[in-house]
Amino acid sequence: MANQAPAVSISQADNLIGRSIDIANLSLESLNKLRTLFQSISLISESNTTSQELAVIGAHLADEWANLIDCEREDLERLEGKQ
Repeated sequence: MANQAPAVSISQADNLIGRSIDIANLSLESLNKLRTLFQSISLISESNTTSQELAVIGAHLADEWANLIDCEREDLERLEGKQ
């Protein structure tokens, strides 16, 4: 039973879920700002420059990370609703 998770009360679990949702929301906000920054860099960079290409990659990565965190947040919100 070494892999067994410690037991927590329902209120503790609900608190942890709520805090996790808050962290996910903050992460999504930060990634949206990061994506906007990269998109701005790509628009002000001269066409076909390395900085423009890197900015496009950065914006794409920010979108992917935001999507992953958003899916996890939705799962946490479903768990929170079951409490």
